[in-house]
Amino acid sequence: MYRKTGIALLVAGGLLTALNAAVLVLQLSASSNAAVGGMNADALAKDADFRSAVQTVVEACRVNVDIGKVQCPPYK
Repeated sequence: MYRKTGIALLVAGGLLTALNAAVLVLQLSASSNAAVGGMNADALAKDADFRSAVQTVVEACRVNVDIGKVQCPPYK
Protein backbone atom coordinates (compact mmCIF):
# COMPACT_ATOMS: atom_id res chain seq x y z
CA MET A 1 0.00 0.00 0.00
CA TYR A 2 2.67 2.51 1.05
CA ARG A 3 4.91 1.48 -1.82
CA LYS A 4 2.20 2.25 -4.41
CA THR A 5 1.54 5.62 -2.77
CA GLY A 6 5.24 6.45 -2.76
CA ILE A 7 5.60 5.53 -6.42
CA ALA A 8 2.50 7.55 -7.32
CA LEU A 9 3.85 10.59 -5.46
CA LEU A 10 7.23 10.21 -7.13
CA VAL A 11 5.64 10.01 -10.58
CA ALA A 12 3.36 12.99 -9.84
CA GLY A 13 6.34 15.02 -8.62
CA GLY A 14 8.31 14.15 -11.73
CA LEU A 15 5.43 15.13 -13.99
CA LEU A 16 4.95 18.45 -12.19
CA THR A 17 8.67 19.17 -12.43
CA ALA A 18 8.62 18.40 -16.16
CA LEU A 19 5.56 20.63 -16.63
CA ASN A 20 7.24 23.48 -14.74
CA ALA A 21 10.39 23.13 -16.81
CA ALA A 22 8.36 23.15 -20.03
CA VAL A 23 6.52 26.32 -18.98
CA LEU A 24 9.83 28.04 -18.20
CA VAL A 25 11.55 26.90 -21.40
CA LEU A 26 8.62 27.78 -23.65
CA GLN A 27 7.96 31.02 -21.72
CA LEU A 28 4.26 30.26 -21.35
CA SER A 29 3.84 32.11 -18.06
CA ALA A 30 2.10 35.47 -18.13
CA SER A 31 4.34 38.48 -17.72
CA SER A 32 3.54 41.07 -15.09
CA ASN A 33 2.28 44.46 -16.15
CA ALA A 34 3.22 47.63 -14.32
CA ALA A 35 1.61 50.93 -15.09
CA VAL A 36 2.35 54.09 -13.13
CA GLY A 37 1.85 57.49 -14.61
CA GLY A 38 1.11 55.99 -18.01
CA MET A 39 4.50 54.22 -18.15
CA ASN A 40 4.96 50.49 -18.59
CA ALA A 41 7.55 48.37 -16.74
CA ASP A 42 10.32 49.13 -19.24
CA ALA A 43 9.75 52.87 -19.04
CA LEU A 44 9.65 52.74 -15.23
CA ALA A 45 12.93 50.83 -15.12
CA LYS A 46 14.55 53.63 -17.13
CA ASP A 47 12.92 56.47 -15.18
CA ALA A 48 15.48 58.02 -12.79
CA ASP A 49 12.85 59.40 -10.37
CA PHE A 50 11.11 56.04 -10.07
CA ARG A 51 14.39 54.17 -9.54
CA SER A 52 15.46 56.69 -6.89
CA ALA A 53 12.15 56.32 -5.04
CA VAL A 54 12.37 52.54 -5.09
CA GLN A 55 15.98 52.62 -3.90
CA THR A 56 15.06 54.93 -1.01
CA VAL A 57 12.33 52.55 0.14
CA VAL A 58 14.35 49.37 -0.31
CA GLU A 59 17.54 50.63 1.36
CA ALA A 60 15.93 50.13 4.76
CA CYS A 61 14.66 46.68 3.82
CA ARG A 62 16.02 43.18 3.44
CA VAL A 63 15.70 41.69 -0.02
CA ASN A 64 15.57 37.92 -0.51
CA VAL A 65 16.21 37.52 -4.22
CA ASP A 66 15.75 33.74 -4.12
CA ILE A 67 12.06 34.01 -3.27
CA GLY A 68 11.45 37.54 -4.55
CA LYS A 69 10.49 38.95 -1.16
CA VAL A 70 11.22 42.34 0.41
CA GLN A 71 10.95 42.66 4.20
CA CYS A 72 10.91 46.13 5.72
CA PRO A 73 11.19 47.01 9.41
CA PRO A 74 9.91 45.85 11.78
CA TYR A 75 11.26 42.45 10.73
CA LYS A 76 9.23 39.39 11.66
